[in-house]
Amino acid sequence: MLDESQRPAYFLYMVQEWLTLVLNLVVAGMAVMLVSLALELRANVGITGASLVTVITLGDNLNITVQQWTRLETSISAVKRIRDFNETVKPEGKPSETVVPREDWPSTGRIELRNVSAAYDAEAPDEKPNLALRNIDLEILPGEKVAICGRTGSGKSSTIALLLKLLDPVPGTPSEIMVDGVSLHDVNRAILRRRFGALPQEAVLLPDGSSYRQNLDPLDMGASDGDCRRVLELVNLWTVVESSGGLDASVTSTSFSHGQQQLFALAQAVLRRQSRAIRLAASGSPAPGGVLLLDEATSSVDRETERLMQRIIREEFKSWTIVAVSHRLEMIMDFDKVVVMDKGEVVETGNPTTLVALEGSKFGKLWKAAKGE
Repeated sequence: MLDESQRPAYFLYMVQEWLTLVLNLVVAGMAVMLVSLALELRANVGITGASLVTVITLGDNLNITVQQWTRLETSISAVKRIRDFNETVKPEGKPSETVVPREDWPSTGRIELRNVSAAYDAEAPDEKPNLALRNIDLEILPGEKVAICGRTGSGKSSTIALLLKLLDPVPGTPSEIMVDGVSLHDVNRAILRRRFGALPQEAVLLPDGSSYRQNLDPLDMGASDGDCRRVLELVNLWTVVESSGGLDASVTSTSFSHGQQQLFALAQAVLRRQSRAIRLAASGSPAPGGVLLLDEATSSVDRETERLMQRIIREEFKSWTIVAVSHRLEMIMDFDKVVVMDKGEVVETGNPTTLVALEGSKFGKLWKAAKGE
């Protein structure tokens, strides 16, 4: 794919080099003709010299003109693609997604999936969708810690995408996704993603030039300087931010290592939970539970950082429902439930400790394979 992506640029470079060669040959021929005519006609020396200078610079000027014209055409093509994208790509949201749940939703974190099938190409015309999830039936109780595991391509991350409405159920199927009794079908997507906590495998920072404060509180939930400092101290990043100039200093792609970026993403989730609890308490509502989604959040960090992240998640989100995708099976042994997936289907559920001891269980086989037994 990298070779294919570089092919047009390589072809353009070759054409430009060929153009330079041809123009230089043309200029050389014109110079020879000019000198020959000047000698034959015994022209004025000054006029001949000026003509030679003009001919020599003609090639460079023609080369620059053609290259700039090509660059203009390329730029106009890019603008045309953006216009076509704006006119043809459908918006993510649907007109029916107008439901805005109450302020404290989700308050318990009960999740129910009934007969859910989903595909990334579900709306492709005249094509049978390639299902990423098949007939998923799953119930997650309030405050339950659930781990989803399985081999690559089994549908683990697709389940997380489904709960965030990054992946929609196949149209026309009698599926149902409920969170605390509210169907996600008509819930506004932006509201849904503001209410759920999420920790991705690759942390995302705002573009260079944004401040640490803006990255910590991108939704502007009113977090104070003290709140921001406390969550950064919790994940051991305050000294890094302080040495860089404080909360108002600019963040760049080199401000954090990969492991520190994951810790910063965890600080974002903790700050969002704390800000929500403060806001609900001010309105007279008790601090509710919620839903935290983890998609391989600790797969790219070292063991020490992973233990720190696990401790913070257990302490800060102890009343929340946690749905975690992980390849590291030892991380999920203290979870309440494990869901084993294969080819987009749920093939086994149960307590991880019980399943490891159960002869012939799918999770037991994954555990033995991970341990090399």
